[in-house]
Amino acid sequence: MTGRRLNQQHLQVFLYVTLILGIAFVAAKESFHLDNGLGGQDWQIGAPQVDVIAAQPKRSLAEVRAFALQLVNRDRRLNGLPPLVADELLTKTAQRHAEDMLKRQYFSHINPEGQSPMDRFIALGGRGGVGENIMEQRGVLGLMLNYKLIEHCQKGWMYSDGHRQNILYPEFTRFGFGIALNSARGEVYAVQMFALPPP
Repeated sequence: MTGRRLNQQHLQVFLYVTLILGIAFVAAKESFHLDNGLGGQDWQIGAPQVDVIAAQPKRSLAEVRAFALQLVNRDRRLNGLPPLVADELLTKTAQRHAEDMLKRQYFSHINPEGQSPMDRFIALGGRGGVGENIMEQRGVLGLMLNYKLIEHCQKGWMYSDGHRQNILYPEFTRFGFGIALNSARGEVYAVQMFALPPP
């Protein structure tokens, strides 16, 4: 009887360990796997620009902004469009909106005061028509600024019709990017802004 009970305990431990290892394997695969898919019928998305090792380390805000522009231009070139150039004022507008959404816990192109992306850009001295993509993610363990997060944002926007239209709009020439996160709460808000040439 004791031997049978011992064997049952060993079996339970074995099954438990197998389950835990299986969950850990799936989580590790998800954590390290980068794949952008094939795109759609009439559009393409580029391959990830970093390998799984370079995607993981924490990066500065300046580094992720430069990478965000690199990814947008990767996908524009692949779809036969000219690259965008970084615009300081668009970036400032995008960053303020990302920080505001995080701070005041809302997710919208229109802020609580009723200001649109264009309103916010003009208020900072901007000129020219704009487009905006926003993204919210919650409950992400170990959230940090890294290239994997930016690849994830770009992939999500490219697979969304309205967001992709902004990224691939032929008349846009300028780009800004903002991102704000709270690692303790696992929250991130990201903003892409696009603008026409100034009048």
